[in-house]
Amino acid sequence: MSLFVLLALVAAASSSYVPPYYEGQPTFAAVATLDPPDFRGEDVYRIEFNLDAKVEMPQDGFIHRSWEDFQKFDHLLTTHLMNFGLQFPSEPTIENLDAYMKRVMEHSNIVKSNVFHDFLGINWSGKDLKFMQSLAEFMKVVIPPLYRAPDFAPEPPVFSQEADCISFEETPFEVYAYLMGFRSQTSLQEFNVWFKAFLSTYPTFSGLADDSDVQPEGVSVMIPPHFNQTFVHFLPGGYLNGQTVRISFLGKSKFNFLDETRIKEYLTMLYGDKNPKRILDIGTGPGFSAFVLAEMFPESEIIAVDLAAPYIRMARKWQELRNITNIKFYHANAEDLSWLESESFDLINYAYVLHEMPADNAVNIVKEIYRLLTPGGTMNGFEVPFPDSHLERQIMVDQNTWGYSWQEPDGPQGPEPYLEEYEFGTLLTETLAAVGFQNIENIGYSYFESIFLGVK
Repeated sequence: MSLFVLLALVAAASSSYVPPYYEGQPTFAAVATLDPPDFRGEDVYRIEFNLDAKVEMPQDGFIHRSWEDFQKFDHLLTTHLMNFGLQFPSEPTIENLDAYMKRVMEHSNIVKSNVFHDFLGINWSGKDLKFMQSLAEFMKVVIPPLYRAPDFAPEPPVFSQEADCISFEETPFEVYAYLMGFRSQTSLQEFNVWFKAFLSTYPTFSGLADDSDVQPEGVSVMIPPHFNQTFVHFLPGGYLNGQTVRISFLGKSKFNFLDETRIKEYLTMLYGDKNPKRILDIGTGPGFSAFVLAEMFPESEIIAVDLAAPYIRMARKWQELRNITNIKFYHANAEDLSWLESESFDLINYAYVLHEMPADNAVNIVKEIYRLLTPGGTMNGFEVPFPDSHLERQIMVDQNTWGYSWQEPDGPQGPEPYLEEYEFGTLLTETLAAVGFQNIENIGYSYFESIFLGVK
């Protein structure tokens, strides 16, 4: 079946479009049409191509490239000493660019090159990148010579249905976007404009203007001033922007404790012989930990909260798709959970929460966790490490904040702008002891994670 027939069938079922991964050697390429502007606002030409590919892979496909992309491609061919007799056109027309593409296809060294494959959006998926799963993997992300990124972005997906943001696998374009964020320290403003323009094509996961559709009945939520002052993980508009929900959801392939298999492995090891009746999941995001806990303890009642209303809407939609009934997802501020009764939870879990805020806010959450736990109840935190060594903590801060304070609005604040607050203000193990926790453990897992335990 040709790709274009397949796309027609997909379009009949959904108006979302998720480009396939293409792998093979180009045998044909032609500029077919001038299409409407892409998310960058640039007119784009549709290049159709055929591939010598494995039988299970697409045999043909297309990519959209702007006039500026063509100019960059020709320049790269020159710098790679492959631009001989190509006669780049002086005017951008379909006919001129198609003739240029035909001349390109006559040069086997170009056809086999990474530059041309990147231009066609083929032979790069980024699936082998593990991002923050280990220090060695992270070095590939931040040191370009260790891992080749494409010279051009792959074809972007188009999502029009919220459910499709959950059900479709990560695309090469989305991996590329995440990778480029970490490599944008010297061009962060330019990257942010590009990334925001792309995310504006995603569904918003919107609801009522006051978010009461996802809040506990009669409970309003105060958003702390810091929450949208600095955008963690380069997310434009922060977590309150519902168009960032899918990007955070795709973190399941990048962070160890957003991977449900790994979450279950450790929760089973630590609590598999327990029988908690009531569980609270703080900062649930799309709900990874909450779903694992719900499946591990099907007789338990699970309350899952997050400060970002769009993420709760996404979690509820995912809950419907998974048909899990023992979770209640709510938009709430974990600094003030006064609508929940004291000493009413046997287990309270969180993942990657306390390092994403000023220290005072993090300490308030720790106090609420202690208040809500039953005597003998346990806190489980999958969190950024808190090393004993001052030097180790400072290195982590510098690497993740790029040397800027979260209170400096003009600086490229790095992927974790609050990490200095966490490492030198929250002082997690000391704070746990100060509020009354016993049997505190700080279990090292990786360079990026530790598991923090405390018993009330």
